[in-house]
Amino acid sequence: MKKRSLLTVLAALLLASCAADDPTQAAVSTAPVTEHTQLQTEASDGGRSQMQDGLPVDLDFDGRSFGIYVYEEAAKYTIGLEDAAGDIVNDAVIARNIAVEERLNITLSQFSQPNGSINTVSSLLMAGDPAYDLFIAYQYEMAPLISRGGLYNLYHLDNIDFSQPWWWENYMQQLQLGGESRFFAVGDYFIRALMYAHTVYYNKAMYAEYADNADGLYETVLDGTWTFERMSAISRDVWSDLNNNGRTDADDILGYVTYKTTGTVDPFVYSSDIPFSERSDDGTVTLSLQQDDAVTLAERLSEFFWQTGSFHATESSTDATRIFTEGRSMFWCAHLSGAKYLRDMKDDFGMIPYPKFDEEQKQYRSLVHDAASIGAVSASSGNLDMTGAILEAMCAETYRSVTPVWYETATKIKYSRDDLSSQMIDLIHDTITTNFIYAYNYALNGVGMVYRDLVTKQSKDYVSAVEKIRRGAEKKLDELYEAFNENN
Repeated sequence: MKKRSLLTVLAALLLASCAADDPTQAAVSTAPVTEHTQLQTEASDGGRSQMQDGLPVDLDFDGRSFGIYVYEEAAKYTIGLEDAAGDIVNDAVIARNIAVEERLNITLSQFSQPNGSINTVSSLLMAGDPAYDLFIAYQYEMAPLISRGGLYNLYHLDNIDFSQPWWWENYMQQLQLGGESRFFAVGDYFIRALMYAHTVYYNKAMYAEYADNADGLYETVLDGTWTFERMSAISRDVWSDLNNNGRTDADDILGYVTYKTTGTVDPFVYSSDIPFSERSDDGTVTLSLQQDDAVTLAERLSEFFWQTGSFHATESSTDATRIFTEGRSMFWCAHLSGAKYLRDMKDDFGMIPYPKFDEEQKQYRSLVHDAASIGAVSASSGNLDMTGAILEAMCAETYRSVTPVWYETATKIKYSRDDLSSQMIDLIHDTITTNFIYAYNYALNGVGMVYRDLVTKQSKDYVSAVEKIRRGAEKKLDELYEAFNENN
């Protein structure tokens, strides 16, 4: 397991020397922040660099160490990697960490481990090792740990202001089991959540040919009329049977192309803003699955995924990407970071949020894939007095300096083709969320992914499908609360 202090990294920068003690450990970058990074941040941060947090100016924690455990896959965005030296995002991460260390007079002792396991995280939490103050891991694995104990209620930390724009309040509310308990942190510091936000990409040349002017979908989104029904109709109308075999396949002009009918179904479900659960006055959750809109959604999803013009590549996810980049599909759906795969696409493309259920829906919702990273604080931490300040400073500094580099440079300017797409990315950022039953799916009898099975089977019978697993899901929820109340 790797451990490196950012102050040590700074010393290495000055000495131009670095060496990892353990070859199995993820290396920390010792490359200086480039002028390009600094200039780019100043030029395109949208005013973020001027956003101040409310932390006291005289905070000083006497050089104490703060331990962060993170899966290696996310280490670039928390630690910074030696083999990514010169990458402007990596450099911005290093600069952020040093800035927070110097501001608060702390040492960030960051640990990463190849092939990180949630069992390792759980064992470390249960062992109560004070070396680990903050854990960062995949949401789908981390969320069930709430019932085992060992986590600290973030509401009890000093110096955190969840009303600030670098915290994703709606997202964190969905992860709560009670109104007075918040155990998972999600915000700009956990930037992989932003990278994993689901996004709809569309071919602007095809849209201009078959539907409207190239930017017409931007206008539709902005006026609030981008709906599932509209996306379905456009996809159906575009299809052209190029090989004249009478069926939709990879050789045709397509309306919608995707990879399989599993995870690609989820963002359509939760962009609908159907809650699937209810919260009482004390914040506790009960399931509310049999809603009229939920039944209607199942019908629409099955029709959309199997209508002429919709195609599911089953051999490889790259097949769907290739069809879109070749200019043969109107729509392709991926994560926000998926724009990097389209850099060589000849046709212009646009990026928009997933559609609403209908025009009555108040706002768009952008589901974050459950493999995104979230954070949790160890109840055994000996640094709880300074943890809130560190989290606030890390999120605020990421918002000011790291997010603009990734979000505006890597995604908007390098990959995106136009300013209106940048506005759409802002909208996706501002509407990212998860859903309670999706986040806790693996602790709730699989109820959060029931639509996947329905669509795969071309079934519209949501009522029967949910009824088969409802009692099991309710029992699992009761057990989740029982364990949660016992261990917290």
